[in-house]
Amino acid sequence: MEKGIKNCPNCSGKVALRKIEKKMNFRGEDISFQIEAYVCMECNMEIATINQTSNAQILISDAYRKKVGLLTSSEIREKREKLGLSQKEFAKRAGFGIASLKRWENGIIQTKSMNLALKAAFQDIRVGNNYTGNRALSIPRIKLVMKGLENELGETFLEEGDMMLFDAKYLWYADMMAYHRLGRSLTGATYAALPHGPQLNNYKELVDLIREADETETEPLTFEEKRILVRVALAFPRKQLIIDAAHREQIYLEKKIGEIIPYSDASKLTEIPL
Repeated sequence: MEKGIKNCPNCSGKVALRKIEKKMNFRGEDISFQIEAYVCMECNMEIATINQTSNAQILISDAYRKKVGLLTSSEIREKREKLGLSQKEFAKRAGFGIASLKRWENGIIQTKSMNLALKAAFQDIRVGNNYTGNRALSIPRIKLVMKGLENELGETFLEEGDMMLFDAKYLWYADMMAYHRLGRSLTGATYAALPHGPQLNNYKELVDLIREADETETEPLTFEEKRILVRVALAFPRKQLIIDAAHREQIYLEKKIGEIIPYSDASKLTEIPL
């Protein structure tokens, strides 16, 4: 247990534990927060222990996160604990690296893309619906799958200005096939029937986040998952083939524009061998 401070290192005066209001500019944002530290009763010098200094860094991070709309350390931890999951369990189910989750709960600020993935993970694990394929949404995993498909096809995904008209079709088939074969999607993505075919739901909000995501922040693809990417690439070696096939799928045609295509429809795919 860390010992408290009894005397001021500056004037040797008596010190008292106080809560101190602080304001500062952090990453371009004006933030305010309250820290706990010792204050000299003689010269008013503020002195902090190692633990208090460490805690102040978390308070600064969390004040910033609140300001810009990110989940704070305590919010991440409390939401996870409310689900009754350990860090290891939550990381595995959500598709995050446990090291990353530990950092976020200990004050390291997550990116906007990872914050969105965290929120989706908490929601999807709690609700557990058929629209995410028994997996919480993982934006880094979307990018990981796309990188895997790039390697198999020799094509470039996520090009600047591209709104994923072709890319999302490959992702859709891979996710649906994974759900059918393995009982779980690859990415936790939700898909909607749009005029240009099956597409990531809210894709306009996700495209930049996927580009910015770090695919090393998620669990690697298993051998069986990699085999699914190979099967999709073999079925559709050229991008035009997959967009034509997706438009012929009955599970797409029977949906109204904007309607979600559930993973339970995966067994009805006709344009790719299941």
